[in-house]
Amino acid sequence: MRNKRKISIAIIIFIIFILLIINASVKNKPTRMLQGPIEGCDSILTIGNNLCVISKNNHVYTWDWKNFRKWPLVAKPQTSAITPFSGDKVVFARENLILTDLKAEKEAGSLSLPYGYEVQKINVSPNGKAGVILLSQKDNYKIAVFDSNFKNLSVVFEKNTTEENCTLFDIAINDEGNLICVVGKKDKGWIFIKDIKNDKIILEKTFDEYGQFTIVKFSPDNKNIYLAEKIRFIICLDSNTGNVLRIYEMPVYNTPANQKQNISAIAISPDGKIFAADTEPACTVWYWNISTGEKVMEFRANDFTVSDIAFSPDSKFLATGCLVRPEIKIWKVPQLKE
Repeated sequence: MRNKRKISIAIIIFIIFILLIINASVKNKPTRMLQGPIEGCDSILTIGNNLCVISKNNHVYTWDWKNFRKWPLVAKPQTSAITPFSGDKVVFARENLILTDLKAEKEAGSLSLPYGYEVQKINVSPNGKAGVILLSQKDNYKIAVFDSNFKNLSVVFEKNTTEENCTLFDIAINDEGNLICVVGKKDKGWIFIKDIKNDKIILEKTFDEYGQFTIVKFSPDNKNIYLAEKIRFIICLDSNTGNVLRIYEMPVYNTPANQKQNISAIAISPDGKIFAADTEPACTVWYWNISTGEKVMEFRANDFTVSDIAFSPDSKFLATGCLVRPEIKIWKVPQLKE
């Protein structure tokens, strides 16, 4: 009798173990797979109800978050820098800065660029209505901004990198178009925040404990700025004061001899509840509860480099892109208890 009871208990434990494995497996599977650009994904953005994927060849693929059954609209201009914009538009650089429809077939506007400068990067605000561009010419950088009207391009920042031994890696602008943030390296991790409407520098600081900052984003409510250093740490700042509010730390793990641990992407949910970041080469996405700073969960997003991540407009899903494969995966986001 005892033997039968032991066998029954063992069977029940085994079944529970199998169910837990199945449950974990289901949780870690994407809800949908999209066929992205064949050359791989460079970055992902959510602009309005659009999921926009920028390929490594600077082509933009646009899906509707509400209906993935439709084929994406694709813009394939010849350009060195491109971004989706509000109003179902795309902005890209040639001799000028050009505004077109999502297929890059109908020009809707054009802005002259500073003479002799090349556009290195174009980024937009969380709502997609304000834009910022990084331009370079030999040892000089310029940063210029434009708004949703696309009528004027204003230079708001200039720096000679030889004089100050500075390298710029990323730029961001808030929804109102009045704050810009620039991050990079000036011997150590360097950040610059400016109120461009009042021509006031909010913060210019070098963080000796970090080697460089490579990613920067404004939160959807524009109250905070998130900047990622190259390896393990993401710093949350107050956008109006530059004060450090919280530091998120990625776990340390073993990597192959030819690869170093790094942060490849960060994203903030539109409802302001969850912060997400990807760490390479683990290809793992971490979620944090923004209000408490606690880690919520983690999951392996790909077998290859995750190039970028973006939340859906309702914050219920996360899109991940692959740097070397045409894979766009859609994942359910854990819902926090009220």
